[in-house]
Amino acid sequence: MIENIETGAMRRNRLPHPGAIPQFEPIRVDPPVLGERILRVVDFAITRAESALGVVFPHSLNPITQSGAIASVSFLAATATGIVLLIWYSSSVHQAWSSVEAMAGSPWTAGLVRSLHRYTSDACMAFALLHALRLFAARRFTGARWLAWITGIASVGILWFVGWLGYWLIWDTRAQAIALGTAKMLDVLPIFADPFSRGFLTDESVNSLLFFVVFFLHMLIPLVMAVVLWLHVARVARPAFLTGKGLSIALAAAFVAMSLAWPATSSPRASMLSPASAATLDHWYLAPIMLTDRFGGAGLWAILVGGAIALFPIPWLVTRGRARVAHVEVSRCNACRQCFSDCPYNAIQMVARTDGKDIPEQAQVIASRCVGCGICAGSCDSNGVGLPWFDVQEQRRRIETWLQLAAASGEAPILAVVGADSAGGDLRVNPETGRCEQLPGFVVLMAPCAGWVHAMTIERALKRGARSVLIVSCPEGMCRYREGAKWTRLRHAGERKPVFREERADAAAIRRVELAPGERSKLFAVAEACRGDTANAPRRAMPAVARYVAAAIVAVVLTATIVVGSDAPYPNPPAHGAELVVSLKHPGHVSEDCRTLSEAEKLELPPHMRRDRICERRRSPVRLRIEIDDEPAREFSYEPRGIWGDGNSVAVERTTISPGEHRVAVAIGETPDGSEWTWREERTVRVEGSDRVVVLFDRLTGIVFHGGQS
Repeated sequence: MIENIETGAMRRNRLPHPGAIPQFEPIRVDPPVLGERILRVVDFAITRAESALGVVFPHSLNPITQSGAIASVSFLAATATGIVLLIWYSSSVHQAWSSVEAMAGSPWTAGLVRSLHRYTSDACMAFALLHALRLFAARRFTGARWLAWITGIASVGILWFVGWLGYWLIWDTRAQAIALGTAKMLDVLPIFADPFSRGFLTDESVNSLLFFVVFFLHMLIPLVMAVVLWLHVARVARPAFLTGKGLSIALAAAFVAMSLAWPATSSPRASMLSPASAATLDHWYLAPIMLTDRFGGAGLWAILVGGAIALFPIPWLVTRGRARVAHVEVSRCNACRQCFSDCPYNAIQMVARTDGKDIPEQAQVIASRCVGCGICAGSCDSNGVGLPWFDVQEQRRRIETWLQLAAASGEAPILAVVGADSAGGDLRVNPETGRCEQLPGFVVLMAPCAGWVHAMTIERALKRGARSVLIVSCPEGMCRYREGAKWTRLRHAGERKPVFREERADAAAIRRVELAPGERSKLFAVAEACRGDTANAPRRAMPAVARYVAAAIVAVVLTATIVVGSDAPYPNPPAHGAELVVSLKHPGHVSEDCRTLSEAEKLELPPHMRRDRICERRRSPVRLRIEIDDEPAREFSYEPRGIWGDGNSVAVERTTISPGEHRVAVAIGETPDGSEWTWREERTVRVEGSDRVVVLFDRLTGIVFHGGQS
């Protein structure tokens, strides 16, 4: 006898066999991925935390299990409170900050709504990130799940962008940093006639129309978010998009408590002549300011594009191989539609019959949607659908062989059917006898999912000599294939077909437990109880008082995480002195370059275009000269913009100056004569710390100094 002992990690790290596999091969549906060992460590930690919370909270209230639904409800709440805020908010750049600050004077109306908008938005981002991390660590992005991954990443990006624009609308110093960081990135793109940053040099230069565009986008983009979220769950049957009544009430109470205890605040009004510093930031949305304050536009684009390239193609870049999908044996399909109803991923459709039988329909697997969980096999009475590599009839024969071997030695063992991603996923099973050293007295069948188990499989095992049956699944809500544990529970309870038939199987001989990975000690305790004929002994539950205390602690920790993240300290980059900014937008002098055409050149032209002379109009570059104290003058020349080189010359020049008093002279020249300066202005300025002196020039107002009054 050849003994094969493999750990769960060994089985999971081996490539799946392309054909039908015997029991000793890995019970694995999803293909392997790069970095799987690291992901499994993270997944184990998250699963353990989720399981620990499951002791305190039921499935419907577990914040990790319901992270996606909490994010959705928070998004809807943030949208609703944002609409209500329009009652008090002014979308004018000159009145926005004042209207937001005035809300604090009405703590039970406007102030409460504003704080609710802040914290529901933060909770949405926090739980969206938790949901993404949870599914990523579980490798639930391979195969048919690629669409959910792509739209999930897109929804997080859109959510962040909506929040980024929302903070812009407050127009405080945080918004100033947002605007300057955004302008730094947009200036790199060759699609704007003027540098975007020119609009944020002085308070007067901030464009009210631009501010309204930001406001409009902040209101409109959530509609795009709704479409992306619809696509996110498009391949999922019965998606749990919203939280249940109990959790919704708890969330509402928590948001109101946060809003009353820690009302949302703003930083000082934005001042474009002062540094855009902020003592604290809402890191759920404004953490990128750490990058915009420290990197140039090209570097920021490199980070953004590099991050997108790293995240979006993950389903294809890190996956090795393909998931094995279910198959329909048409000759056995009796069109009962149960597999069609039970599939968690809408991967089975009913189509017209193709084999000539007098049955109008047959099931058909949509391979691009199937994740190969085998739940359909547990739904089918006729064995018409299932996993070719884990055939139901073959596994029944395997179980019967094990039971015959046990009977020959005078033993009536217990059959354990263990889901590969449950607490027993790493059990070491002898493939020839079904024996497991860790579960003495059992024969063990490792299944892809507990939902694969058909009632007839259990009935046959009990009839062939099994003393009892133990079904081990993932906890409901933590099931890797969404509904495997749920359908197993309902079938066991006789509430969903196919049910366990009492005339063929004693209900007392069948036990079902839901245990997450990492709960092996609980599995061994259950196995010991089964061997002692105490399989129906109730598990000790946490006392009610302890459960309430633990629930309160969890609520406080989650609340504190959101609140602290929304107003966490921000390390501003070190200041390098004051700054002199000179900006201009001006057309250079127009000159004509004429030449006489020869007779041969005239003949080459159409008759109606022939003329004696051709003149080309050109604009001269605009020149800038900056003098600071006794330093050598700095001179610049700016070519005209436009496709034909006939547009304005545009410039933004920045120079660092030391604090104190300085004599600054600025001269502008628009003619080809390099010694001719059409405009010149000189002024003594005084700057302190990181203040900014801005010099603007246009034809109507000439050279105007802003800030640095002496």
